[in-house]
Amino acid sequence: MLNKILLNFSLIIFLSLSGCEDFYNFEANKLKKKATTYIEKSKISNNTNEKIELLSNALINLEKIQNKYPKTKIARIYRKSNEIPKLSAHVDQLRILSSKQKLEKEKETNIGKLKKNIDLASLEIKNKNKLQGSIHILNAIEISINQIGDSRTKSRLSNEISRQRVILNDKENAYRNLLESEKFIDEMYTDLPKKIKNLSQIYKLLHLLEKKNKKNEIEKKIYSIINNEIKNNDNKAVAYLEITKINLIIGEINKVKEDMKKIVKLAEKSNTYLDIAKIYSKINDVDQLNYFLDKAKKTAKSKDQIFWIVRDLINISLFENSINLSEQSYSTLIEAKQTLPDRPDERLVLELVDAFAKINQVSYAEELISLIKPKYEESMAYVFIGRQLAKKQRVEEMKVYIDKAIKIAPDLIHGNYEFSGLPGFSTKGRIFAEIARAYANIGDFKKSHELLGLIESDRFYKEGMSDVIIIQALKDKSGASKLASKMMKLGGEIVDNKFLGKIAYAQAISGQLESALITVKKMNVGVDLSETLINITNHINLQQEDLLTLYH
Repeated sequence: MLNKILLNFSLIIFLSLSGCEDFYNFEANKLKKKATTYIEKSKISNNTNEKIELLSNALINLEKIQNKYPKTKIARIYRKSNEIPKLSAHVDQLRILSSKQKLEKEKETNIGKLKKNIDLASLEIKNKNKLQGSIHILNAIEISINQIGDSRTKSRLSNEISRQRVILNDKENAYRNLLESEKFIDEMYTDLPKKIKNLSQIYKLLHLLEKKNKKNEIEKKIYSIINNEIKNNDNKAVAYLEITKINLIIGEINKVKEDMKKIVKLAEKSNTYLDIAKIYSKINDVDQLNYFLDKAKKTAKSKDQIFWIVRDLINISLFENSINLSEQSYSTLIEAKQTLPDRPDERLVLELVDAFAKINQVSYAEELISLIKPKYEESMAYVFIGRQLAKKQRVEEMKVYIDKAIKIAPDLIHGNYEFSGLPGFSTKGRIFAEIARAYANIGDFKKSHELLGLIESDRFYKEGMSDVIIIQALKDKSGASKLASKMMKLGGEIVDNKFLGKIAYAQAISGQLESALITVKKMNVGVDLSETLINITNHINLQQEDLLTLYH
């Protein structure tokens, strides 16, 4: 009897389990069909986001099978084939693709808005309304910088847009640009000197906009960074100098004097003492000027590395020359020359040659060339002298040194870079590009173009032509306009984004503003485009001399 009861009980359990298994298989199969339907629909969809939604729903159903009915045959098959992880990985890839497509769509939308603003600017300029045209260009720059990743660059460009808006009396938008710039600065976690410099520019512009409360807030932020985040004393001094220069410009003389007391206690390096001397020069404190010039020299000569001693003395000398301390400047360069070792670094000699030429000591500059042995550096030394003479319009003397440079210019790839992994460069290309610039400076554009035509290196052809076309635009508008049209017909990698920017700027200087804006539309969005548009706007508004003087 007991055996019969046990048998019946076992049979009931077996039938119950069999029924459950059938039920589980039935439910798992329903989920599988749903998942399969979603997957099949995703295959015929061309919309990435729709695919993601369909496959995500398929995943939900497949995961339900594993969670609720793991012992079914369907669940085992999916585990064995690794179907769920594969499908999940595919959805992740689609999400990445969707994100890229979204960014690309936003970029296309921004490019459309940018080009629309450029077209509006062109129309306003055509109708002789340069002010409104400039505002449209600035709106285009705002769109362009949204495509830039570097916060430092975005902050600098936002400050420049604000500066231009102040000139155009577009105060509300100028203030908005400054708030955006501050936001970009807050995203900079390193590079404190650049942070202080950009904040100081905001501080200056807020002064012009008469935003006193916000100006005070930025001032506190600047001093907080200097006092709490910058640890090195000399770096603190350099940071204080940034805000001091601005206070000097906007007439906050008491603040200048107060900060100078801190700066002189913190300064330790020669170039910092030189910057202190520059401040005292501007406030006409001759005693302090001479004291810190002397301190800058003594500190420079106390260094261990000859290269930096000479470099610092050159910088001091050039400043002395700029404030008409000619004899003092010459004496400082002589000290720099006497510091050179018996077998000097050619780079240092070249810098000294250039410096002596800048302070009108050409004969002494030429004497130094005897210390140079490699033909490339010797040729460049003659070029440096010729370049400075060209700037002074001493044409016949310039040609003598330029001819010497051409005569000995070697045609080789220069540089011992195999260990550093840097490429070499064409010596002849660089020399001829520099000479072409010199001829452009004296207005001999025929000779300048002739020399550029002899350059085989794309790099130096582009660099030389970029500078020459700007110089020509300032001196020969008609010639520059024709040259710009000719350059636009070049193909290959020569006409890159940066080169297009130079052409557009030259067209603007030449008075061909509409052509310049057509050229700009061929550029890719980014830093080069933003800076080109800023240069063009700057040129349009050059008549605002008082404000521009304040900023420079």
